[in-house]
Amino acid sequence: MVKYLFGRVLGGVVTLFLVTALAFFATAFAPGNPASVLLGNMATPERIEAITRQLGLDQPLPVRYGIWLRETLLGNLGTSNVSFKPVNDLLLAAAFPTVQLALASLVVAVVIAIPLGLILAQNRNSWWSRPASGLITLGISVPGFWVGLMLIVLFSVTLKILPSGGYTPPSKDLWLNIRSLILPVATLAIYLIPSVVRFVRVTAISVLREDYVDTARAKGTAPAAILLRHVAPNTLVTTITYIGLQLGVLISGAVVVELIFSIPGLGRLGLNAVLNRDYPVVQGVVLLAATGYVAVNLLIDLAYALIDPRVRAR
Repeated sequence: MVKYLFGRVLGGVVTLFLVTALAFFATAFAPGNPASVLLGNMATPERIEAITRQLGLDQPLPVRYGIWLRETLLGNLGTSNVSFKPVNDLLLAAAFPTVQLALASLVVAVVIAIPLGLILAQNRNSWWSRPASGLITLGISVPGFWVGLMLIVLFSVTLKILPSGGYTPPSKDLWLNIRSLILPVATLAIYLIPSVVRFVRVTAISVLREDYVDTARAKGTAPAAILLRHVAPNTLVTTITYIGLQLGVLISGAVVVELIFSIPGLGRLGLNAVLNRDYPVVQGVVLLAATGYVAVNLLIDLAYALIDPRVRAR
């Protein structure tokens, strides 16, 4: 198990190193000069040259990358070229709404999708199984932003029972925080649920065809007991891995949801940074998102090792 986890940690470190290179050089080769954007209407060749030197953009790319990588390893992601605030402070302020939104959506999606997928697998020959599978396929095809807009029209414009946007920190007002997240969480969960349901259903059906399930049926074990004792645990092993792979989908969906519901999270911060060519903030957002992705996948690998004895034996 130690060798298994060491390999996963080493792979995560290599991934983060590649992400740092990608984040830096992608912004370095992006068209436009941050100094021109920063100066705006006051831009002159002399001022642009002075700001370029001040930001260190006149140095060779390898030197700039080495300096940025060293500072990043020391925990210093630089200063925003637009707001002149430390990137660390901007990321810290924007990370909490995004993490809260993503975690709440993931919990809601898992709580609904896994039991629903198991039920559909158990009743795959029922008359309602095919229409239900069709609804799942339809749910996968529906864009997340459309779901968010429809929820706003229904619950905010028509029924007027939930806010259409905005974010209230829980430290300021917990009830308003919950109300402000209901529609965004529902949007992101509805976006994620169909794919998880389909995966759980397909995996559970394959488990139901195993010999040990047939043996349990021959012994007279009730269908519900078979589902809970035999099918669910063996389905959960691969489902955990699949949910980890869906983290990228969850992050990209969170970006769209934040824009629709005006949530000041990482997605909104990153988009504004791209539009303003605020490259230190762009690099910080990319690096933080990649770090979160790698960390969550390492936790999933650990859970996978704890659940599956075959992994612990490696």
